Amino acid sequence: MKKSVIAAIVAVLVIVAAAAGAFVLMSQPRLAVSEVKIGALVPLTGPFATYGVYTLDGMRFAVEEINSRGGVLGARLVLVEADEKNDAKEAVSIFKRMAEVDRVVAVVGTISSGIGAVLSGEAEQAKVPLFLVAAGSHTILTKSSRYTFRTCLPPAPTNGELLANFVKDQKIQRVGVLIASYEWGFAIKEVLDKRLKELGVQYQIEEAPLGETDFTTVLRKLQPLDPQVMILTGHPTGFPIITKQAIELGFKSSYYIASVQPPELMLRGVGEIGLGKLVTTSCLNVDAPEYRELAQRFYQKYRKFFDHNAATGYVTVLMIAEAVEKTRSTDPATIANHIRTSEFKHPIYAWPLSYTEWGEIKTPTMILTAISPGDPGPINPGANWVLKTLYKSPPTPPYVPEK
Repeated sequence: MKKSVIAAIVAVLVIVAAAAGAFVLMSQPRLAVSEVKIGALVPLTGPFATYGVYTLDGMRFAVEEINSRGGVLGARLVLVEADEKNDAKEAVSIFKRMAEVDRVVAVVGTISSGIGAVLSGEAEQAKVPLFLVAAGSHTILTKSSRYTFRTCLPPAPTNGELLANFVKDQKIQRVGVLIASYEWGFAIKEVLDKRLKELGVQYQIEEAPLGETDFTTVLRKLQPLDPQVMILTGHPTGFPIITKQAIELGFKSSYYIASVQPPELMLRGVGEIGLGKLVTTSCLNVDAPEYRELAQRFYQKYRKFFDHNAATGYVTVLMIAEAVEKTRSTDPATIANHIRTSEFKHPIYAWPLSYTEWGEIKTPTMILTAISPGDPGPINPGANWVLKTLYKSPPTPPYVPEK
């Protein structure tokens, strides 16, 4: 067969294949809009700014990934970004604008429980789903909530139960607890006081106000106990200072446990004396190969560690995008209903994201990760620490609000 004939046949086959591919692409269901908008309402200034920056970058990471694959049913995914400045009035104003003007399908990024409490009401009224990253107050959701969802941080009573499981399973006999004098701290105190008493361990719970910078006096009250573990999840803003001052006072505690704090923030506040002792509650399976692959790509893009806040932003955007695809809708109420009645799994997450009808995580499973000496390799080049899974709790029943 002559070369010219062969070339002609090949050309025809290429044209046919291209036409067939175009037909398949055109025949796939596509959204009637060119863009799908998700609100990224995060604190970029104020005491929770580090959390917010990580969460926002994780969301951006997911959006770039989805758009590189052609978007959501042909529509480009867009983040509407804003700094709520840890200010309730500012947060409400921005949420309303996102819901009414920007027409977002969902809003993600709430860190503070105080912000979560006011935004939850706005979400219910606007019928726009709101996703809490680290707002753990148990009073944010009620039995009538339908548009507010937790993601990485279970409510305070559930946290207390999971921490009590750790004490029990690790056969710890002496526990020091330091909480802040506000709702989150009081909720942690209530459940730990009950559960640690039931376990028959020696424990002591002390309080210090939010914003405190010198914990020496209250730490000296705990020192005679010689605690094996210090639970500091109830005092999130004071964690680095408390830990550093306790170690300098000569505490011999094996672990100091924080609540979903960025590891780099913890180390920055405590220093290398905390390596091997600093522990954070987490929703991540850091041992999964999928996590390492994502963490490496995230570092290459943002030059920072893929912590649980960034991962939560990333996974939540994926879940929302899947809801849009499966419902073929950009109606926020439809998306909320799908998320509330389905299950989303991701290999880097400690639990499947499935919900009670009021938005609590159905099967919360706390992971405790220790910041340990080691070479992280390409997921965090130049660092001298790695995250190691210290403990994974059994699933706990979802929290049921009183009202």
